[in-house]
Amino acid sequence: MRIVGGKIEFSVKRIPRPFPESVCAVCVWPFIWYEEDRYDDPCLQVHERYHWNDQLRWLVIPWFIAYGILRPFQGGGAGHWLEREAYARQDACRAAAGE
Repeated sequence: MRIVGGKIEFSVKRIPRPFPESVCAVCVWPFIWYEEDRYDDPCLQVHERYHWNDQLRWLVIPWFIAYGILRPFQGGGAGHWLEREAYARQDACRAAAGE
């Protein structure tokens, strides 16, 4: 466990259901969980920490309601309205790192 700027982050063996198997990290304010092999991935941290701040801006519950309402129409990946900026930041981090 680590605390970074108020964000409480955990390393877990596997992100549990109801999250799909493809999910390797998840933010549910005020916590962020990363699968063990991704815990120290700085670009994934950028992605999840953006969600942490975004959920706080939305006062948490409305963010999850909006996410859930939009998910059947937009999926859960980079095409989802509430994921786009997080993925853009993660991609920019990877590009800056030369990945």
